[in-house]
Amino acid sequence: PTRPRPRRRRVLFAAVGATVVVAGIVGVGSGVGRRRASTSPAAVGPSTVVDERVVQDRYGVRVDLVGLTALGGLVQLRFTVLDADKAAALFHSDDDVPTLVVEPSGAVLRPPRSMAHKLTLLNGASYFMLYANASNAVRSGTDVSLVINDVRLEHLTVRS
Repeated sequence: PTRPRPRRRRVLFAAVGATVVVAGIVGVGSGVGRRRASTSPAAVGPSTVVDERVVQDRYGVRVDLVGLTALGGLVQLRFTVLDADKAAALFHSDDDVPTLVVEPSGAVLRPPRSMAHKLTLLNGASYFMLYANASNAVRSGTDVSLVINDVRLEHLTVRS
């Protein structure tokens, strides 16, 4: 029998590693991926509605994408910090994680606790967060609101 070439082994290990990472994010085996999205009105506190221009000018953050990934099992949020000093008003503690509220249903999506960590804000840096699409609450074309602390950016359309 012939031994696999080293390159094939590296590709195999990379594929297995990626599968393990994705499984950990969506919570396979831990029940996180099967958990329903919260629809409780108290799930997200009161917030001030702002538009994208205000988020950029006042808070120094630009939302680049809210999209489906991993065959619709994950929702991806991508944003760029334009001004780290201004963005610190949104991300000033470890608990300041962006929450997505599905506008038609009120379902609330939060990133897994394992992804919650203090962001090191850098001018011009891009960041992303992944959310389990619990109960298929989000589909392509769905509008969601992004809530960080008491700031709410509405009507972000999810892309596929």
